[in-house]
Amino acid sequence: MAEQGTYKEYIYPVIILTVICAATTALLAVTNFFSKPVIERNLAESARQTRLELLPEADDFSDMTGSAGNLASNDKARVVEVFEAANKKGYVYTIRSKSFGGELTMMVGVDSEGSVTGVKVTEHSDTPGVGTKNFDPDYLAKYKGRDALESQIVKKEPGFDYITGASVTGTAIHEGVYAALEQFGEGR
Repeated sequence: MAEQGTYKEYIYPVIILTVICAATTALLAVTNFFSKPVIERNLAESARQTRLELLPEADDFSDMTGSAGNLASNDKARVVEVFEAANKKGYVYTIRSKSFGGELTMMVGVDSEGSVTGVKVTEHSDTPGVGTKNFDPDYLAKYKGRDALESQIVKKEPGFDYITGASVTGTAIHEGVYAALEQFGEGR
């Protein structure tokens, strides 16, 4: 009799929970199997649209990351992707840099003459309303047309206004643009 109580009290609930966990895991695996390619396709198209936005003269892009040689990198920022415009009008670099909230991902367009055509932050974990003030298109437009930066630190850049209270994020963006221009200078 005690054996029947032990089964109902301890073993039966474990079996039920195991079946529920296995079924849930199987459903999640099936959902992932069908949704992962769609998500990857959407992310790739979003990245392509951002590249076209940053380098409007481009018609399409070729991934040059593997043939770009050594990718530019400094203490806080590193180039992770290089895309060349198919019509040779310039490049778009994807950079990851250390920011206040963790790693920040951004894209920088550079025309064939070496001038910045645009900057856009594509992923971040910074504080909304503080560090994210640096993501404002008007602020990022300050980089447009620049073909060199004198310092990796935004506070030390001559003639460049930075946002007080958000200098860590501003420096992360500035270092990213610096790395993109450095990559361009090293042969794209």
